[in-house]
This record gives sequence, C-alpha cells and structure tokens, in this order.
Amino acid sequence: MMHRAGLFRFHEDMENMVQVLEVPLSGGQASAVFLMPFHVENLARLDKLLSLELLSKWLERTNVTSVAISMPKANISNTLSLQKALSGLGLTDAWDQKAADFSGVSDKGKGKLHLGAILHWASMELAPQAGKGEVDVEENVGRPKLFYADHPFVVLVRDNTTGALLLMGALDHAEGELLHDEL
Repeated sequence: MMHRAGLFRFHEDMENMVQVLEVPLSGGQASAVFLMPFHVENLARLDKLLSLELLSKWLERTNVTSVAISMPKANISNTLSLQKALSGLGLTDAWDQKAADFSGVSDKGKGKLHLGAILHWASMELAPQAGKGEVDVEENVGRPKLFYADHPFVVLVRDNTTGALLLMGALDHAEGELLHDEL
C-alpha cells in the first residue's frame, strides 16, 4: 500500500455512499479521480449509478480538504478490438481484401492489403511519485479525511482544461499482496 497525506479535492456523497477524491497528476494538466463506495462491495452498484451528470455534480462539490490516502500499487490495463466500433462509423472496406484500397500506402496495389485488426491497448499505473503533490503532514494536515482504498474503486483520468475523460478503469481485486494493512 502507498500512503500519502495532503490537501486534495475531496467529497463524500452521503446519499449514494461514495467518496470522491481528485489527485493532480504530474505536470498539472490532468487529474486522477477516484470513486470508492463507503463499504466493501463489488462495483455493480457504482457502475449502475455512475453517469456523466452525477460525476460532474460530484466534482463540483469537491473542496480542498486534508486527506490521508492509502492505496495499493497497481497496474490497470486492457486491450480492446476496435473493428466493430470503426465498422459502425463506416470504416467497412478496410477489412475486406477485395474492397480495401491501400495503394497510397504500398506499391502492392489494390486488393493486396487490408486490415486484419485494430487494437487499442491502454495501461495506467498507480505508483508513488516522490515530490509530486505532497504537502508537509505536520504543518498543513490537521484531522484528515481518510481515503483507504482497501476495497474496489473506480479511477478516471480527466483533462483539467477541458474536463474531458481520457481514461477510465477499475480496481476490483488485487493480485498478489493483500490490500489491507495497518495505518
């Protein structure tokens, strides 16, 4: 588990029983937003509840607050085939060997080249970054709120300028070490 205390944007939604924590990423152009149920549960309820409108409401309600964070080191990754999505957008000839025309790419000519697959791979590593966003605990953090991520949570990466969501993932189980440790 990684531990950090500092001043972060934080909100507790008592009605939906969800903690919202926003942590700036290095460079300050993006932030990681963590959504965690109050109690240990799978993410089905949060997944059903989550909408862009509710996320916007939660983010508007965050305030800079003293927060003590404990979170597992993790790497969240996924590979996704884009063929169905791109075909739905009208990119259909590229998959058909007879209809595909990649003559501008290769001198092999029409009918020789076509796409077999387009894959998108994304990975996000949750790891400590020394000196990034830390606040001196003794001087600046009084009675901090606790964000103790020893159970499933959702993480989003959003652009701080546009608010666009760049990446979304979830940690619903840990492989290897147990998540729980003593603070």
